[in-house]
Amino acid sequence: MNSVTLAESLLVMNKESLRFYYTLVHDSNIVKMLIPFAKEKMNKSGKSEIMEMVNKKTNKYKYTPNSHLHKMLLREFEDLYKIPYRKLYTKQDAADQWDRIINAMYYEMKKKNKKFAAYTCNENTPIEQIIKFQMHNLIESIEDQELTDEQLHQIGDSLEKFLQELPEKQQKQIAEKLGINEITSSSIRQLIVTNGSAVVFVAIVQVAGFAFYTTLTTIIAGIFGLIGITLPFTVYATLTSAVAVIANPLFVIPTLLIGGGGVLKWQNNKLRQAIAPVVIMQIMLGANPTMKPDWEAFLDG
Repeated sequence: MNSVTLAESLLVMNKESLRFYYTLVHDSNIVKMLIPFAKEKMNKSGKSEIMEMVNKKTNKYKYTPNSHLHKMLLREFEDLYKIPYRKLYTKQDAADQWDRIINAMYYEMKKKNKKFAAYTCNENTPIEQIIKFQMHNLIESIEDQELTDEQLHQIGDSLEKFLQELPEKQQKQIAEKLGINEITSSSIRQLIVTNGSAVVFVAIVQVAGFAFYTTLTTIIAGIFGLIGITLPFTVYATLTSAVAVIANPLFVIPTLLIGGGGVLKWQNNKLRQAIAPVVIMQIMLGANPTMKPDWEAFLDG
């Protein structure tokens, strides 16, 4: 995976996803998200108030052409990571600019996120490390959740179906890693009860890689009964956890009373930087492989 792949993935992304991810990066605002966040925590209905709010905001870009959204999203990342604007005349120019953004994101994460700094290794490119770390966070976000028997059965059945569709060699590798003779819903459920869901998910990710991501996010959104999440659970988990950390009343209330616009801008940037790596992952993994990228619409000519 590299920056050419990222640029091409962006160019073949469907308009709904493109609008959604641009909205996340451009319009994420800590103050505006406090009310839906609090409402979601209080009513516990399983409805994602924050995601509904973001979805409504995407309507602003309903009539914005894809070619404009591509460039607008690039500008947002340039601004967020202080990358100087450059004219893009060739495919390589675009790849180089995305490369600058990814490297800036990578070093910013290493500097500010101890978990990411400990997680990184030189075997993968920066973009691969960012994506794998987001998948790790997704698994970790449900590690301590208590599962009902119904949820356990749903996970077991879903994983059995996914794993049995993999090549036989990969099935054997996963079975060996999990220490089981046969991959069945029952054996998977027993492993989760004994060792925890994280151990099972990590073993599958190590062999199946990114192919497991879509299945995993669908399973997680389903087992927790989350309503209104039409896009991957990772976005929801990252957004709500980032708001929870940043929206500490000990910080927010004094800031609002004093009118600390500069501090709020800094907090909004923190929120956007928490979301940005997830958006990069979704661009890379959510692209339509059957479509051919239209580079002409993206370049400056």
